[in-house]
Amino acid sequence: MKIHRLEVTNFRGFDQRTFTLSDQFNVLIGENGAGKTAVLDALAIGAGSFLVGITLKEISAPFVREDDVRRVVYLKDGIATIEQQFPVQVQCTGRLEGEQLSWRRSKDEYTLNIHENPLLPIAATWQRQVQAGQDITLPLLSYYGTGRLWLQKHEHPLEPAPPTSRLEGYIGCLDPASNQKLLLKWAKRMELVQLQQGRTIGTLEAVKTAVVRCMVGWKRVWFDINQDDLLAEAEDGRQLPFRMLSDGVRNMLAMVADIAYRAAVLNPHLGERAAEQTPGIVLIDEIDLHLHPKWQRRVVDDLRTTFPQVQFVATTHSPFIIQSLRPGELINLEEPTQSGPPSQSIEDIAEQVMGVEVPQRSERYQKMMEAAEEYYRVLQEAKATTSPERRESLKLRLDELSAPFSDNVAYHAFLRMEREAAGLGQDEEPR
Repeated sequence: MKIHRLEVTNFRGFDQRTFTLSDQFNVLIGENGAGKTAVLDALAIGAGSFLVGITLKEISAPFVREDDVRRVVYLKDGIATIEQQFPVQVQCTGRLEGEQLSWRRSKDEYTLNIHENPLLPIAATWQRQVQAGQDITLPLLSYYGTGRLWLQKHEHPLEPAPPTSRLEGYIGCLDPASNQKLLLKWAKRMELVQLQQGRTIGTLEAVKTAVVRCMVGWKRVWFDINQDDLLAEAEDGRQLPFRMLSDGVRNMLAMVADIAYRAAVLNPHLGERAAEQTPGIVLIDEIDLHLHPKWQRRVVDDLRTTFPQVQFVATTHSPFIIQSLRPGELINLEEPTQSGPPSQSIEDIAEQVMGVEVPQRSERYQKMMEAAEEYYRVLQEAKATTSPERRESLKLRLDELSAPFSDNVAYHAFLRMEREAAGLGQDEEPR
């Protein structure tokens, strides 16, 4: 399941806007208030159209809410009025089970409508096949908002999850708030089953492998029956429960484990290959949340490698994330024609892509300009002087001016060429 095109009308701050998405990774950038989270919410509504076709009562699909309606402020005779704009529409074009499809969900002034939803019969058919015990591969859907690290009260003792339908992998999947209890209960049950049967459970191993692939500095994760908690072991041998991990580590562990857990629940027939072979759509708000820059540089590639069949759409404020992208994966909400990623330095990305002036770079640039101006002044004086001693003194000054910028090859070469053209090469004998 992939969404290739999203079109929103009167949705949040967008009058009308169309977004084109790549198959595997898409990163939205823009200033606060540009609409990054709004795009994720619209995608959740679009992807959630699939869930409408599943009748399991615990599964709910996001819909166009009252707060999603665009509002326009009019000023009449000094009095402001706020008017809602209708219809609100989220339209998607994508691929499901190899077929190209279009569908939309909208809201007018009085009712909530679902129009032209070809996903419904597909979802209903897949539900019947699951109920019949057939080994079909279901698409993963998941949304991780900025509140995903909110700690939840840990039950003591934690009850292991009872056997459930595969479709329960969709429970709460498009709710951006964190729900770690489902993961913990499932992990405890799988560890107990593994102990009882005395063999490796493929889906549990799929989750563990996925987590380790994406965790920088951590080599193992498991549910410890004695401590009744999820534990992680660092490469230096430290073992810590989930709740005691740093925010950055806990953020990645919870998110990756939840993606893999849902893949395992939806597609248990894939066993240890569940994370690698489950397709779907994952939405992540602020993918760089609490991550060290070293981790930011590799998180996109780690997720892409661990879940190769999943289409990711994420937001970020990190130039390190932007630098790690491939062509066609960057969506700049303030520069619609820019698809990136730029093969540039972090400073270039910050200044030219994100519009942030880097003081260190600006100061260096200013010094280079000042040095160049003085360099030309000294050149002119050296060309005019007839005193050998003064000429040598000025040549030394030219060396001093150019030396601090010798790492800038083009700049340094240009100054050298100007100097030689003036007959003031470093090896020239004084006249």
